[in-house]
Amino acid sequence: MTLAQSYRRAAKAVLVVLALTGLAGCAMDKEDEVRAQIGDWVSLGDTSYFKSSMSCTAGVFEVEGVRITSLISKARSVATGMTLLKSGEAVAFDVKGLSPNAVSEQIMTKDLPQGLGVLSSGVAGKGCMDETTKNAYLRALLDPEAVLMFDPNGNVMAVLDRHNERLFFSRGTV
Repeated sequence: MTLAQSYRRAAKAVLVVLALTGLAGCAMDKEDEVRAQIGDWVSLGDTSYFKSSMSCTAGVFEVEGVRITSLISKARSVATGMTLLKSGEAVAFDVKGLSPNAVSEQIMTKDLPQGLGVLSSGVAGKGCMDETTKNAYLRALLDPEAVLMFDPNGNVMAVLDRHNERLFFSRGTV
């Protein structure tokens, strides 16, 4: 092997390492973009937690009141919400007595592909959560006063935890 060939081989190896290092630093979402999207749904306060990787994003945001804005469609029944989702609209499932978990189970029962979209966003985002955030997120998912929000454009799931006045954001690839 000539000296020139050795340099070329070493240069290629360095480029591969640099490319892989650059990819490892890529994130699925940026905090300011997430805030802009979900800030249309509720009035946001400070960010409590945010982490994004190539495969998932999780965020927790304080909310300034628990009112859902008119910029997201509100559904008082799972059936109404599913119709809105099928038309490509973001939906806040504000169904009395049903937790976000119960809403997603009903969606899965009625329309498996649509339900899997909601479920995969909620589950995949957990990969970017620390233990404290996971535990708080699980409590919110099981709270019948919490509201499940889902945007089929981008598979964005959010849960408005009314008791603790915060919004959980979850998105990921499975």
